[in-house]
Amino acid sequence: MAEVNLVEDMSLLPCTGAEQSLFVAMPADVNDHFTSTFGNVSKIIKQSFFALFICAAADIFAGFSIAKLSHLLIVYPGLIILIPSVINMRGNIFGSFGARLGTSFHTGEISSPLSSSQALRQQVLGAATQTLVMSLVLALAVKGLGLATGLVTISIYDLILISVISGVLSGAILLVFTLSMVTQSFKKGWDPDNISVPLITAAGDIITIPILFGSAIFVSGLDDTLTKAISFLLIMFSTAATVYGLGSGRIILTRIIRQSFPILVVSAFLSTIAGVFMGMTEEMLVTFSAVLLLIPVFNAEGGNLGGILSSQLTSAYHLGLIQMGRIPDKRTKTNFQCILLLSLLIFPILGLLAYAVSKAFSMNSLGFDQLLFICLVAGLFTTLLAILVTYYSAHFFVKIGVDPDNVTIPLITSVMDVLGTASLILVTMVVVAP
Repeated sequence: MAEVNLVEDMSLLPCTGAEQSLFVAMPADVNDHFTSTFGNVSKIIKQSFFALFICAAADIFAGFSIAKLSHLLIVYPGLIILIPSVINMRGNIFGSFGARLGTSFHTGEISSPLSSSQALRQQVLGAATQTLVMSLVLALAVKGLGLATGLVTISIYDLILISVISGVLSGAILLVFTLSMVTQSFKKGWDPDNISVPLITAAGDIITIPILFGSAIFVSGLDDTLTKAISFLLIMFSTAATVYGLGSGRIILTRIIRQSFPILVVSAFLSTIAGVFMGMTEEMLVTFSAVLLLIPVFNAEGGNLGGILSSQLTSAYHLGLIQMGRIPDKRTKTNFQCILLLSLLIFPILGLLAYAVSKAFSMNSLGFDQLLFICLVAGLFTTLLAILVTYYSAHFFVKIGVDPDNVTIPLITSVMDVLGTASLILVTMVVVAP
């Protein structure tokens, strides 16, 4: 199938192009007119629950890593503030990358052979530029909010180097993983919109924490003069990459950078606020380490539920199958119900996993019934907020002519970092209050 030239209009393909792309992606369901990706509740639940469960297991590992390496947080002050923002940014960048790939495959914008796809090359370059630049932004956000709140942090040069090294290394792995996952999903007849965001997030969470702590150990062994010199070079290189992306004349690359960077910057500060909140409640989190263990997985699942909904809505909108109005239409409400059902299934499992891991490794924990109650109540509240933020964010960006694939997932996951962390900690405070 020939590639379709992008235009700035939100409609990527005419109806005939959409039908052809559906035939390639989902031949068994084309007569049901997108039922398999938007209306088939059982298929959405089955595929998404599998991805969410994998993500839960991965994030339990991430939370366990944080708990077991917590002694290094004292050695590298401010690293606890960086943790949620680094985890979140990996999901933001590559979750959006996966969502764009899913939409592009659905619409026929990207087709085989992938090696000759100019659209794919521009998307890859966009993700690489986002990774480099936003790693710098995260370091600045951590230092700035640390100073504003009185929290002690390591030097800005160390923060820059730690953030960039961990970002580039984990980003390279996630780039390969995302490409492989989306292409294999289509080959197996799975809709990547239902699984891409959770699986990408899971992969990112597994690798990010070890790489982040490893980067911190590596940077601590460098000479201060060398650290400063490398930091200045990284600032210059990232500035040049941004300027090139905006002025290169490559439509897809320019659109990704122009539309996503403002949202990614906002997301960086929101996620850093979540980190500051963790730093300010560190004593309680250490006392009940099972709750500390839950924070990465809880935030990830809240963002994943919103990301799944966002991917489904944007694909359906691009194909002209839904209208993004102030009041959601019938098909959209069906997907809301799917997200709520997924929430009822996954959050109690988080409580079970956290309790089992905390008992197996002799960590400080609440009772099973308390953990179950905390996860269910805080999870449902977070899910309702995720649905509202997802839909009305997508509606807003469509209204102003911005491709929601580029901006909604970063915004959702970052908002969920703050709201998810706050919900979990506040419900825990209520449960443990005398």
